[in-house]
Amino acid sequence: MNTKQKLRHLLKTENYLFTFGIHNALQAMIAEKLGFKFVYMGGHDTSLTLLGLPDIGVITETEMVTNARNIARAINVPVLADADTGYGNAINVIRTVQDYEAAGVAGIHLEDQVLPKRCGHAAGKMIVPIEEAVGKIRAAIDARKDKDFLIMARTDAISAVGGGYEEALNRGKAYAGAGADMLFCEFPSADTRYPSMFADEIHKVYPDLPLFFNYCTRFKWHESPVTFRDIARMGYKVINISTAAMRVSMKAVWDYGAAVIQGEEQGEIEFEKQLMAHPTEDFHKFSGLSDIKELESKYLPEEEIRKKYG
Repeated sequence: MNTKQKLRHLLKTENYLFTFGIHNALQAMIAEKLGFKFVYMGGHDTSLTLLGLPDIGVITETEMVTNARNIARAINVPVLADADTGYGNAINVIRTVQDYEAAGVAGIHLEDQVLPKRCGHAAGKMIVPIEEAVGKIRAAIDARKDKDFLIMARTDAISAVGGGYEEALNRGKAYAGAGADMLFCEFPSADTRYPSMFADEIHKVYPDLPLFFNYCTRFKWHESPVTFRDIARMGYKVINISTAAMRVSMKAVWDYGAAVIQGEEQGEIEFEKQLMAHPTEDFHKFSGLSDIKELESKYLPEEEIRKKYG
């Protein structure tokens, strides 16, 4: 199976799937080696790490697709990728779908915000008319070459200007009716009623439609974080821990840098002690550098191999 087929198979056979947001090929390789069955490339993560800019719609389609291509090339598990608003109207969406599909990802999500968009958890979001959003989903479905390439429709209507829960529900049903393969509703973390209500109402009309949940520990019931099993019982098939690798790496680099600036070489020495025997300690081996000599011996002139390795 190719990765698109793998993702479809997982959606049919797994009770629920979970992963964490990544933004580069190395993080994707780590996720695959750990046993995650798919990865999710986020837009906020990619914008902040590539450009040093927040998720406010300034990153381009070309930059996002290039990042997605590098990630997909590095691993063998499916990649779901953020495609923002499709970078324009329905005509722009056609190219966006074609470019992401050619990049090797298994699927994308398209959201219904006005361009330039912004992070789903930021204030000031605005949404396009529902007719325009439906047209973009239809264009995306028509543009894909492989029917297994997954088109996920996202709505930010609950927290958008002029939106609300009923608007989000109506849009979810409309996007499903337009042929979306999966729905993603961005929920405000302060209210845990909405996810369950949304799933119940959607599944009354589309009982087999997979739903995507953007996980945040601020979702709480009785002061305890909602578990993945709780979310699956609500009716969600796919769970992603938003911006996870970015947040983890920010903290790790900050802590390492602080240790070095305070202790100079002692900061590096202490880090090396912690790294010993860790699966990532030999990063040359992890990256596959040890396999390059074998490939060189197979394809390069013998004289060049002798010069390099004696």
